[in-house]
Amino acid sequence: MNQKLSVAAATLLLACTLQADVLGGEFSVGYLNLNPSGDFAYKGNSADVEDTFGWGSSDAIILKGYLEHPLPVLPNLRAAYTTLDFSGSGSVTALKFGDKTFSGNIDTSLDIDIIDATLYYEILDNWINLDLGINAKYIDGSASVRNDTLGKSEADLSLVLPTLYAKARFDVPMSGVSFQAEGDLITYDNSTLYDLDLSARYTFMLGLGLEAGVRLMKLKLDDVDDIDADIDFSGMYASVVWDF
Repeated sequence: MNQKLSVAAATLLLACTLQADVLGGEFSVGYLNLNPSGDFAYKGNSADVEDTFGWGSSDAIILKGYLEHPLPVLPNLRAAYTTLDFSGSGSVTALKFGDKTFSGNIDTSLDIDIIDATLYYEILDNWINLDLGINAKYIDGSASVRNDTLGKSEADLSLVLPTLYAKARFDVPMSGVSFQAEGDLITYDNSTLYDLDLSARYTFMLGLGLEAGVRLMKLKLDDVDDIDADIDFSGMYASVVWDF
């Protein structure tokens, strides 16, 4: 009996050790501040998102997670979530937005949720890291213009886009410091979308660390759900990271 218990305990210990060695991942939660610039139109004339709509900087929460395994055939997994909310006000002479033409004072808003689901492979995995894969980016949101005279006109946007994904990271040996570039991109039918992070990280202990960097996003839509847009988003972010 004692021998069987010893074998079972050794087997369990070996299984836990192997699982710890072969399964890994990363999770981060962070704060993002973005500034928009560009133009937006919905069934009408294009308007500047800063000068006409009055959109300024906006704060957001970002979540990101990775799951990596030792099986060479199957891809690793990545998921990310970002929510963007912009609002403002302005004054227009004749702005056609949807089925209404606004004049005078207006209130505007843009709300977008972005969910990323990525399948990727580790091409390099040492002090220089390189991941390549494909990403499905789900964008769900709405933009609105309203005033007291005409009420509100709203544009809804919901689409899934396949994008190419890449991440490169350089770990400075024996320092806990690393530098990273990560992003995804697609261009089709005069529409373009990219989402890029440039960051630096310091890992303290037990995989816990801090990451800070710049996020750059581009949303260019050519008559998608009656929306024409050419908006750039840029700003700083900071995250708490756990690499396990």
